[in-house]
Amino acid sequence: MPDCDLCQAVNPDVGDCTLQRHLHAGQQRIVAASEYAAAVPTIGAFVPGYLLVVPKTHVLSLGQLNDDELAGVEDLAHDLANQLHQVYRRPILTFEYGLNLPAGRRICHGHLHMLPSTADLSEWLAARTPGFEIASYAQVPRSPDTSYITVRDQTGTLTCYPVPNDAFPRIRLREVVARLDPQIEDAAWDWQAHPFPELMRATVDDLTTVTPAARRAPASRAGAPR
Repeated sequence: MPDCDLCQAVNPDVGDCTLQRHLHAGQQRIVAASEYAAAVPTIGAFVPGYLLVVPKTHVLSLGQLNDDELAGVEDLAHDLANQLHQVYRRPILTFEYGLNLPAGRRICHGHLHMLPSTADLSEWLAARTPGFEIASYAQVPRSPDTSYITVRDQTGTLTCYPVPNDAFPRIRLREVVARLDPQIEDAAWDWQAHPFPELMRATVDDLTTVTPAARRAPASRAGAPR
């Protein structure tokens, strides 16, 4: 979709896009890619290593992908989780808000959030809404009128939480993670107010160094609002 920020971000043929403008001139934005998905630093990266894993097909949620596309996203996320843990030496949290509501949010292109974090998002959600463990993303709700949240916690357990197919009331997962993780300032969750371009650039540098020996020490500072 030409006017979608994430479609542009994961298309290597697009030279200028919203995400690219937060990076250094000429700095690559795609840190990993496969046939079906690509990973980019997120605008509002309140910790170094914060990525979005984005399917190349424009859909509202991962549950709307076909089986091959969904498996491709999951495989790339698995590889990235290992890389993030190796680079940042912190547990990795992955989540998606699969809101299947057209025009229900600012970014209407499904994506996974992946970041080094100790936030226990699963525990927070479990206290508020019923969930169930699933073996893979192939088991998320696939109906276009059903919304959900998935969390792959720091142990690798994947849980799905069905939620109303409605933009209100909205669970702001980035805000919850920021409040649960002591390394993150509470107000840092708002990506539009606090884009953290310096941490986006550091993330690209940390994850695109060719050889381990050449890798500089990864950025360790969590974001603080300015």
